[in-house]
Amino acid sequence: MKKIYLLLTITIIAINVAHAQNEWVSYKIDNKLSVKVPSQPMITDEYSVMAQSKDSLFCVISVIDLKKIAGIDSAALASLVPTSSFSNHIKTGMLGKMKGFTLGDFKISKWKGYYCYNVDGSNAAKKQKINTFMVIIGTNIYSLSAMMYEGKSTKGKEDFFNSLALN
Repeated sequence: MKKIYLLLTITIIAINVAHAQNEWVSYKIDNKLSVKVPSQPMITDEYSVMAQSKDSLFCVISVIDLKKIAGIDSAALASLVPTSSFSNHIKTGMLGKMKGFTLGDFKISKWKGYYCYNVDGSNAAKKQKINTFMVIIGTNIYSLSAMMYEGKSTKGKEDFFNSLALN
């Protein structure tokens, strides 16, 4: 009898997990990257789109072309990206647009051979947390940010970041 209850429980959990993953939408960022988001993204500004889940997870995708906005070509960018002074410059720019947030230190690493940054932050007054992953490909900085209220599940955040794929 215990085996039947265990099998029934496992089946129900598997159906719920499969159902939740099927609701996510594949979003092609451009010809280089795609990601899965909890709903159809909406344009927020000239650089970003945002998708929201049913449990208040906000997934923001931004693409900044540094050649267009700062005149930096990919060769010059390649030498800047692994430096902490460059990531600190990006952090300063982010904080200028994220009123009320604090950000931790940028962690520089590689993702699929490309330099990337990870940074976590929070807005204590609004009880929000934000996790951001950026990858630099060519002259583009691709940024994925997951923002959620404190105490909410982080599963959607992990699904969002883990779904990033090269096209």
